[in-house]
Amino acid sequence: MKKSIWTGLVLSASLVMAQPASAFTQACQLVAKMAGPAYETKALRVASFTAEANMPSDFKLSFLEQNGAWFVYQTEQSWFDKESCAPLKKRFENRDIEFAPVLFNKSTGRNAVITSSFLIKTYNKADIDKMAARYGFKMLTHLPRGSSAIFDVTGVVSYDRMLEELDRDKDIQVAAPVLSEPRYRLR
Repeated sequence: MKKSIWTGLVLSASLVMAQPASAFTQACQLVAKMAGPAYETKALRVASFTAEANMPSDFKLSFLEQNGAWFVYQTEQSWFDKESCAPLKKRFENRDIEFAPVLFNKSTGRNAVITSSFLIKTYNKADIDKMAARYGFKMLTHLPRGSSAIFDVTGVVSYDRMLEELDRDKDIQVAAPVLSEPRYRLR
């Protein structure tokens, strides 16, 4: 009896650990992890290129800050979930307004917009050129070391799920988001 209980527990634990969904519980959590320890998720924040004056009041957003060309807003409820951490479009009067998810940089106290650009570094220099074809990404630029590049991943439904998939790729050493955030300023 004890052996069958132990076997059941071990089997259950291995099934839970094998499930990718157990890797994260909220939107953009893996993106924040790959961005670094200073970043945390902010489920009620979104960013858009649409200025506060032009943002439809129907969306019920509170303006927080401007970050370059991005306008960061607070929402009343989360617009992203763990299956949709990626830009989304909301329709208003025959026009689409695009929104991007946002992280918070605890060291600077500022918001960081998750863009569709990601850095991918491979173990071997020759493998970096295979990433565009393998995943349907567009290579934007090679980085100096040769085994890393910046890719545009537009069209991905969930950056968290994408990072899970890239983490399982034996050729990839690291994948991380390229964030848009204000530069640190001396006072």
